[in-house]
Amino acid sequence: MSAPGHIVARHATAEAFAGFGTVYDLAGGGDRKVVWTTGNGWEDGFTHKPLIDGSGHLGMTSGGAAPWHCAQMERHPGTEEAVFCADAPVVLAVAPASRAPAPRRDQIEAFIISPGQAVVMDRGVWHDACRGLTRPTAYFWMAICGLGESPWVPVEGGPLLITANQGPAA
Repeated sequence: MSAPGHIVARHATAEAFAGFGTVYDLAGGGDRKVVWTTGNGWEDGFTHKPLIDGSGHLGMTSGGAAPWHCAQMERHPGTEEAVFCADAPVVLAVAPASRAPAPRRDQIEAFIISPGQAVVMDRGVWHDACRGLTRPTAYFWMAICGLGESPWVPVEGGPLLITANQGPAA
């Protein structure tokens, strides 16, 4: 099976991302996985359970902008990894967790993560660094660090162009 020349990222929804992990919507007010509270002049939401299993480290990565060629990916067999943005949407390319030594080009999918969302990748899910939807963008991540090497490996089948439409979420 040959992969197309490129794929278009779609908005991260619980259903669309289910094969890779969990999506939390902390801005919409309707996510049942989130506890919602309000006060005098404020409202907030927090996840019912800890964002990742274990005591995670908080990190921040600065990524370029979409489109880009996804040529290498990494995975973390020992930890989940959460990705969330604050200022602007980011695009995350993923491939299913596997025992294979490299992710397969024909299995790569891409998702737009909007401010107020957090996605938590299951252990072992292959992923590239995020890129900004419209411009270079920094984003936050949380994972347990220090669990051993997580090498970046070339995508089996060669690089895949990741593009993203800027339309509203479905």
